[in-house]
Amino acid sequence: MLSKFLRVLRVFRSTHISFRFPKQIDIVQIHNDGIEILAQYVDRSSVSVVDPSVFNFWILLRCLVFGKFQMMEYSAEVIRVQRPRIVITFIDNDTTFYLLKSLIPSPAYIAVQNGLRHNYAYAHRSGFVDHLVKAGGRDRLSADLICTFGKGSSLLFENNIRTKTLVTGNLKNNSMKLAEPKKIEYDIVFMSQHAPFDLANQEETIYLNESSVSIHRFYEIEGAVANFLAQYCKERSLRFAVSGKRGSEDAFELQFFSQAIGKLPFEFLPRVDPQSSYVNAFNSRLVVVIDSTIGYELLSRGRKVAFFSARVLGESRGASEDRDTCFGYPNAYSDTGVFWTNHPDPDEYSKILNSLLEMTDAEWAAQIQPYTEDLMAYLPGNSAFIQMLQSEGIPMTNEGSQRA
Repeated sequence: MLSKFLRVLRVFRSTHISFRFPKQIDIVQIHNDGIEILAQYVDRSSVSVVDPSVFNFWILLRCLVFGKFQMMEYSAEVIRVQRPRIVITFIDNDTTFYLLKSLIPSPAYIAVQNGLRHNYAYAHRSGFVDHLVKAGGRDRLSADLICTFGKGSSLLFENNIRTKTLVTGNLKNNSMKLAEPKKIEYDIVFMSQHAPFDLANQEETIYLNESSVSIHRFYEIEGAVANFLAQYCKERSLRFAVSGKRGSEDAFELQFFSQAIGKLPFEFLPRVDPQSSYVNAFNSRLVVVIDSTIGYELLSRGRKVAFFSARVLGESRGASEDRDTCFGYPNAYSDTGVFWTNHPDPDEYSKILNSLLEMTDAEWAAQIQPYTEDLMAYLPGNSAFIQMLQSEGIPMTNEGSQRA
């Protein structure tokens, strides 16, 4: 008991304490992430955010009196006191969220998917699905609804959590307005997925089920594909650029690609703002990705995207349980298709690029039509999400009502 109390005190040192007396409210949001999305459609004052950065004094006092020192217990106390219509989170991989309904069943519990849910991690059996299984899976975890990217993601959640699902696509992608450029700047843009740190002195291991590789091997595909694309474009006098995942202050990303590409011509486009990667993609005839979320977002918008999903995660990569880095996961597709391959094969790369660069927009639309709903739906304005909130009795702002 004393150790828990001391741990709570350490947390307080880096948090803000609110003395506002809690009142009944429409929405309790678990974690601050995503509040900017929700605030587009509902009055911000109708949302109470539960986040470790801010604690409410009165609810905290109740927790201390009753010996509740865990964050989940604090969240439950907020829900009990404020009696919301819904409890929502945009951190869909927070396992503890799916335990709250068993503590206080009455509000509707809604999670919103905000990223691809691969099962690889920096520790053995510590991926997303691993955590769900350890927490009890469908026997213990539940929600009323999970808003998902596509039908494949819906099945993944339904197999591990007692819940209904609603395909909404990526809410950020749906709300982002991007204009067609007046002039195409590049023929091919490669979307970097470089780690958020310099790989040079790192010794971490990446695990997937019982497979593992060094972190250098895991990111090796980034440099190999960039080098191939630079060579491919040089031979055909095409304009090639790498769209960075990091800002210009993170020089290690540019250094990584400069070393991988060597003296071949390319342009590096550092991340400038949250939309810059999308702008770079729209300024290109064709985008190439490994297995990034932005690739599926662009595909949902009808952009030409080639997926070279050949990231290595151990020797058993072809096994059904180790396909997290293959194209379309958690959907199951063949290892090679019109616009994707799971093999690190330059001949396959060239075949796909040649085909896509020659393909008309109408032909491309026909090719991707069978896949987009399963992979990543695109619902501009987030109408499905807004209608779901309205069905739960949540008042919309004027802007939100107009988008529904």
